[in-house]
Amino acid sequence: MSDEAAFDQRVRVAIATAIRARGGVPRLAEVAADLGSDLSAVSASFDRMIAAHVFIPERDSREIYAYDPFCVGPTDFRVRSDGREWWAICGWDALGIPAALGAAGTVDAACADCGHAISIAVDRDGSATANVTAVLNVGVPAAEFWKDIYFT
Repeated sequence: MSDEAAFDQRVRVAIATAIRARGGVPRLAEVAADLGSDLSAVSASFDRMIAAHVFIPERDSREIYAYDPFCVGPTDFRVRSDGREWWAICGWDALGIPAALGAAGTVDAACADCGHAISIAVDRDGSATANVTAVLNVGVPAAEFWKDIYFT
């Protein structure tokens, strides 16, 4: 593994650790501080990860918008799990938050068609814990997500 790849791996672990510890997606400067690393080195790592689609940056920025399944919030998909409130950019990611945390949770959203409130209890593996009647509509084939990730 190259030095860059090893550093990028350390940055990824630092991001995931910060999400879990702080209950939210960290800023670039926070990741640099957590690692005790130079801001420019972490910024270069973020650039490589953005190019590799490791995370979704905020528009016209290096800052993280979504480090799947977690998103800066608030969004239309709120998840309560592991004693905290989390945000996801879509229903698919919302179901993944409890699984990523290894803790049961509740996904709250609204029907995009009628606005009806939807609340789904989710087990620690991401599966619904009760019989739920809901449809998750993904309007773009997965192979096309990165063509316009902000629309998807």
